[in-house]
Amino acid sequence: MLNFIAIFLTSFVDQISSWFVYNPQNPMIFSNPMFWAFFLVAMVVYYFIYARITARNMFLLAFSLFFYYKTGGFFFFLIVFSTFVDYYIGEKVYRSTHEPTRTWLVVLSLVVNLGLLAYFKYTFYFIDIINSLGADVVKQDYLAAAANGWFGTSLDISKIILPVGISFYTFQTISYTLDIYRRKIEPVDNILDFGFFVSFFPQLVAGPIVRAADFVPQIYQPYKLNAQEYGYAIFLIVNGLVKKILISDYVSTNFVDRVFASPERFSGFENLMAVYGYAIQIYCDFSGYTDIAIGLALLLGFRLNINFNSPYSSTSITDFWRRWHISLSSWLRDYLYISLGGNRSTSKFTYISVPLILLIFLLIDGWTGLNFMFFMMLITIWLLSLAFPEMKFIGVIGVLVGATFAANTFVSAAWYSFGLLCVIILFWILLLVRPERKQSVSTYMNLTITMLLGGLWHGADTRFIIWGALHGGALALHKFWMDVTGSKGKKPSAIGRFMGQLITFHFVCFCWIYFRAQDMATIDKIFAQMTDAFQFAKIPEMVQGYADVFGLMALAYAIHWLPRRLKNNINERFTNMPDFVKAIIISIVVIVLYQASTSAVKPFIYFQF
Repeated sequence: MLNFIAIFLTSFVDQISSWFVYNPQNPMIFSNPMFWAFFLVAMVVYYFIYARITARNMFLLAFSLFFYYKTGGFFFFLIVFSTFVDYYIGEKVYRSTHEPTRTWLVVLSLVVNLGLLAYFKYTFYFIDIINSLGADVVKQDYLAAAANGWFGTSLDISKIILPVGISFYTFQTISYTLDIYRRKIEPVDNILDFGFFVSFFPQLVAGPIVRAADFVPQIYQPYKLNAQEYGYAIFLIVNGLVKKILISDYVSTNFVDRVFASPERFSGFENLMAVYGYAIQIYCDFSGYTDIAIGLALLLGFRLNINFNSPYSSTSITDFWRRWHISLSSWLRDYLYISLGGNRSTSKFTYISVPLILLIFLLIDGWTGLNFMFFMMLITIWLLSLAFPEMKFIGVIGVLVGATFAANTFVSAAWYSFGLLCVIILFWILLLVRPERKQSVSTYMNLTITMLLGGLWHGADTRFIIWGALHGGALALHKFWMDVTGSKGKKPSAIGRFMGQLITFHFVCFCWIYFRAQDMATIDKIFAQMTDAFQFAKIPEMVQGYADVFGLMALAYAIHWLPRRLKNNINERFTNMPDFVKAIIISIVVIVLYQASTSAVKPFIYFQF
């Protein structure tokens, strides 16, 4: 009997402790029932303290750090470190009246934040680039190796684990320091309030990226939530869970993952449908997360900005980036694009970036001695043309050398370098023929570089660089088209709108191939299957075989393309329903989601960024 009690108590203690200990196989994410159990308990506690601002904020800070620990393990020490660094730098920037000191403090913040981000995200990628030039640098986690040497730990040094959400909270802390430097905001009252801003759990690990100017004032305001907002919060949470579990996870598990894992085993039609499937999967996954985040924050009395607005209804690539991941695109605009010069001019960083980007693309395509010779010639002529802009013949020589360089990359099938060189030559010719368009060319260059760096932000891989370059090039081309045709600000015709939506959607889907495929070889296989093995005759048979998946995809797209007015009407109807009707609907949704869910918890796609 005593033995049984001891075993029971041991098992009970182990079970309870497992709830509070990080398990990488079972992270506490929004689609995990464990999160909702903890959140329910947190809301019970919150009910008794929400009216006391300090107690409320400290409780949410503690819960947010616990949430991050359960999601990302002991990397929560990293977010604590970033919090301390940027809080104290922000204080000193605000209090200093010496401009050089303020500038160096901001540089220090950037070095610390971007240095940590670069180490965890890009170390192995940069080592690969260095080794491709003939070096022999060992790929290992140098921080883990140092810890093993200093503290006697036994950490795995063969790989670097990316801390969950590091890209999102790093951008938040950087924007806080920069906004203080630009005198747009004042510092928070104390470090605990700043820690609350940085770690607020609904948007902590996958956005939306929150600005201090929008969020910090809410920290000091009393709790308020009317019936309309309460209903809207519940609607968002339910909507987000349906997007994630019923659509994204189901389409991913039962179709998309299989095709992208081995595209050569599937027909070109199946590969094409997998691309369409991934387009709706990533939208439902990411927008589903932000819907839940906005809904949870609203229940707690905090308002977060919208992050998605029917992006596949966009009529242009510019319109797409006003609708997709709005918090990231606006962050890149305000803190990177404008810093590069924006619509006004080019910065030194712009001029440095162009040859670096060309160098990276040459390395992607395969470095050769002939490429090196052309590269050095082109850069030398380009620098001379910048130093002596009145000597037009230097620019003409540069265009001729660039064209020869492009022809060489075309012959050797170095397609990415060829595409970039064509863009560079086009910009150069435009400057020679229409020197008064220098400001416009600066805008095109800044747009391209901003999106290319945005692609690199998503991951240290050639695929993301190309994905960003494609979007940047498309944004520059669209800007160029509007400048030439004078169509900026004009409302397109019904046919023009439809064609714009069709072209934009398929261009975005094309780019998603680079975003989703595991490597460049997989991308080549996908394109090969689409061009050489489409199997038109078997399309009816394949549609019948994937009826459930394709039907769900069609339904998801149909809902996505519903008019905004109709979507708002559905939202209002749900919000105005009596609570018992909401409870019935939520119960039905939970049962359906339980039936549709997979046995393993599928993390949200943007957790890896």
